Amino acid sequence: MELILYLAVALIAIVFAVLSIFLIKVLKSTEKTLSNTAEMIDSLQGQIDGLSKETTMMLHKTNVLADEVQSKVGQFSPVFKSVQETGASLQNLSRSFSKLSKSVEKGVEVRQGKAAEAANWGSTALSMWEKYRIKKSNIQAVKEEGKYERV
Repeated sequence: MELILYLAVALIAIVFAVLSIFLIKVLKSTEKTLSNTAEMIDSLQGQIDGLSKETTMMLHKTNVLADEVQSKVGQFSPVFKSVQETGASLQNLSRSFSKLSKSVEKGVEVRQGKAAEAANWGSTALSMWEKYRIKKSNIQAVKEEGKYERV
């Protein structure tokens, strides 16, 4: 019985030794994985620091550029205002030309009516003058015929 006890203790010792060996292998593998992970995290930290610096520099440059654009826009503001005022002036000038054109058109229509009326009166006067002249020449001819007959 004592032998069984020694064998059981020996078997437990062997199982414990095998278990310890597998446990050591797992722990070493885990150590390598953790070591690689730590190296990767250190590498990523360096890259993140580099990106952070570049981002900070780019943000600074963007702010400077935005300030420059703002100052340039401020310089062009009077030009834009001048262009706007010129546009308004041209629009007013166009309206004035339109009013003048309408006024001239109305004046021409009125004068055309008066000219047509004057032409009508002139035609009537010429017609009356022609009739008078024909009548006068008829009377003259009749008088002359009367003289020739009396003689």
